[in-house]
Amino acid sequence: MLEFSDASYRFFPAEPSRILIALGRAMNRHFVLPGAGHLVKEIRLEGETEAVRDAQARGERLLFVMNHPTHSDPQVITELHRNLGLPSCFMAAYDVFLRSRFTAWSMQKLGNFSIDRESGDRKAMTAAINTLTTGEFALNIFPEGNVYLTNDRVTPFLDGTAFIALKAQQALEDKCVRIVPVSLKFTHLTTPREAVTERLLKLGADSDYQFPPGSTADPLGSMLGLGQHILGRYLRAHGFLRETTSPGNTLYATLDEFARSLTSELEESLQLAPQTESGVVDRIRRIRSKIHQMRTDGSGNAHPEIDGLAGKAILAFRVNGYLTPYLTEYPTIDRYDETVERVAEDFYSHAMPRTGPRRAIARFHTPLNVRDYLEGAGSLRAAVAPLTREMESAVQSGIDAINAENDAPGAALVHEAR
Repeated sequence: MLEFSDASYRFFPAEPSRILIALGRAMNRHFVLPGAGHLVKEIRLEGETEAVRDAQARGERLLFVMNHPTHSDPQVITELHRNLGLPSCFMAAYDVFLRSRFTAWSMQKLGNFSIDRESGDRKAMTAAINTLTTGEFALNIFPEGNVYLTNDRVTPFLDGTAFIALKAQQALEDKCVRIVPVSLKFTHLTTPREAVTERLLKLGADSDYQFPPGSTADPLGSMLGLGQHILGRYLRAHGFLRETTSPGNTLYATLDEFARSLTSELEESLQLAPQTESGVVDRIRRIRSKIHQMRTDGSGNAHPEIDGLAGKAILAFRVNGYLTPYLTEYPTIDRYDETVERVAEDFYSHAMPRTGPRRAIARFHTPLNVRDYLEGAGSLRAAVAPLTREMESAVQSGIDAINAENDAPGAALVHEAR
């Protein structure tokens, strides 16, 4: 699985430069987005853009929350906000700032600041709340926390984003914080089946997997066989031998057994009553919510065990990306490409190059009035969960609506594509 940075964390504050922000947006539009690293050739903006403009005109504080299906999401959001004339910044994983000194410097000059996703990063939380209360920039957050490469299915949102919005609203007397859910969808403008199959074959060679004779004519079967092989290698290498010893286990059965075992372990460590009757996703959602509560309980007590548990929760969510038959339930070119990309990224532990030109579609939803949730729930803590679920539901519904209307080549089924 994709490994996360284990480098010592330090906070990178925003140091915005108006000149460099303008220059960066121009470069993003003309060179970065259409370049080989992203191959985004078209961007479509849909939905409640006028409601966003009206909220901006009233001086209301804007927090954009969106799904995180690809590594091109920040670049697309940056271009959309350039078109809207909206200054904005990102709360970004500190791993990005550690890539090089120039990367860290440029990220800060573009107005962005870092966050340690797996700890109670109070400096990042304070910076996010201050960004909203001052109102100089709109704030962008990806509540999924990571790129999961499942564009058609939203991974459960973390509670931290709602917490930030509610804390900012408490600090504002005469202005509203508005959360704008954004549904992002990327779809191929060609049918890059050949390029994806080449990546699949390279994965097989590098992982010592022998495809059955003639299996390349069956891309889905080849993907599942390779996935079972790579999964077994990973689990054995990390000491999870029991999960790979059940004879005849399918890929999904192996994943399900592993995810349930890991989830039960986390519930026991956090002293949460087991809810085996609930789905794994709901159980992991509850685990991550508990971790967030412990980090923000205000007691000042240290919880050194939390970082390790948070890492296991991330692993559980990475595994969750494979738990359901995402590819086989609706095997489009888009899903085939991202599934192979996901396996390759987890195997090589770095982002993969693009296989073909894409269209990015963003749908803005009606901005949510955070004050309504705060007053309706009666307390900040009581408002976190319903606000988080509302954001997540809006983003998922938008993705479903975009898919229902998608006429791009990437929406074609793999077996029908030429």
